[in-house]
Amino acid sequence: MKKTFFYLAIASLSFLACSKSDDSNPSVSSEESTTVFYTDTFNIYSTDLKGGSRKLVTSEGPSNSTSNNYIIATVYVPTSNRLAYIYTEKYDQPFFLKTCNLDGSDKKTIKTFPAFTQIGLLKATSDGQIFYTLPGKPFPNQTPSKTFSIKADGTGETEITQQVYASTSDPDLISADGKGVLLNGGYFAVIVNGTFDERNSFNVLTNEEKDQTKIKQLSLSNDASKLTFAQKTATAGQYEIRIKNVVKDAPTSTVLYTLNIPSDASEFTLSLKFVNGTKNILVSYGKFTSPKGSVNDYTNCDLIDAVSGKVTNTWKFMGDEIYNPFTN
Repeated sequence: MKKTFFYLAIASLSFLACSKSDDSNPSVSSEESTTVFYTDTFNIYSTDLKGGSRKLVTSEGPSNSTSNNYIIATVYVPTSNRLAYIYTEKYDQPFFLKTCNLDGSDKKTIKTFPAFTQIGLLKATSDGQIFYTLPGKPFPNQTPSKTFSIKADGTGETEITQQVYASTSDPDLISADGKGVLLNGGYFAVIVNGTFDERNSFNVLTNEEKDQTKIKQLSLSNDASKLTFAQKTATAGQYEIRIKNVVKDAPTSTVLYTLNIPSDASEFTLSLKFVNGTKNILVSYGKFTSPKGSVNDYTNCDLIDAVSGKVTNTWKFMGDEIYNPFTN
């Protein structure tokens, strides 16, 4: 298998969306996640929350021996009940933003980007918008990056002028319900009706570990009420999985679970995401053999209760090159 970047998505199959007052302020939703979607090179699969009932949803294969075709990112899009993903046949070929139904049917290309376009931040919001970021120009003719939203049917493309969205490259740090963006250093930029509310913004990492190099993989819940992250301990490969409320002057985070990543796995692949609203945290890590992969490669997934810290389910994908799970 080819080496590239891969994504695992937890799909929320029942959403109750409220009306929204502004396209830049996505509506609140309730959710119950029951299906895992994940990407391996140019294929998207689905499983249940125990790693079983694996099915091929859609494929952009077979592998093109003269190029490097792969899916860069995949997200579940609420309200439209579709998947959205970015695909290219080769880095120097056009990039395509595609959508399909959860069973892979009705596949559509809703946006085409020129070759070499560095598309970033694929994020779906609870009102069915898809966010993506295009880079600016470097020095000396420097211009800022720009963030856009588009609907799953390809209509309504709009530039998001609120610059806090362009200040992060990690979709896990943007609230799907539009309540805020977590910036560098733990600063939580509160968003009200699509506008940055500086007066009420705050640093969510206050009272946490001062050495921020020990804090990894921050991830917001969809409603921005909770934050989870991994904190490195003095033991090799060991992390404390922590959780805290996203409110000003919140007490120190709670240690839910101590994770020991085995020596054959890469700590670089560690990823945390909220699942079932804020009921569970999905922790994953894996072993990947560069450059072509191996049948002995794997991704391990632990489903943690966000209150008790108990591991409710554990499963492993063998031979799959997957990391960086995210939830919508």
